[in-house]
Amino acid sequence: SSSQKAHAARPTMSENPAQRKARLRAMREAAEEGGRTGAGSEEPALKFRNYLPRDEELLEGQIKAVQAPEMVMTKADRDPDDDGDDENMLASVLPKKANWDLRRDVEQKMEKLEKRTQRAMVELMREEEARRMTEEE
Repeated sequence: SSSQKAHAARPTMSENPAQRKARLRAMREAAEEGGRTGAGSEEPALKFRNYLPRDEELLEGQIKAVQAPEMVMTKADRDPDDDGDDENMLASVLPKKANWDLRRDVEQKMEKLEKRTQRAMVELMREEEARRMTEEE
């Protein structure tokens, strides 16, 4: 019988516009009535977790901040290599080479400069050799 009620409440294609209009009006009035008499008519209570109000009336709404539970490390959570030293934990978080990203970014530029340097050195050596040859003659 509940499936018949649910089926009857569903709109059908054969429903004429007057019936649909009446059904929608009834739904709208029911929603408005629920809004007027519901709990939404009173103002919500203010709760202050991180704010200390100056007004004494508002101090009643202050909530004490919840403290996070302390983390307890078990042997399973720890590194087998770790000897319990906090400095070692910090070292394990820091990158091995602090400037690896700088080296990566500069590497291509350095290769170009290295090629230019090699060419310039070869050119200087040729000029020096040509100068020596002219002096010997």
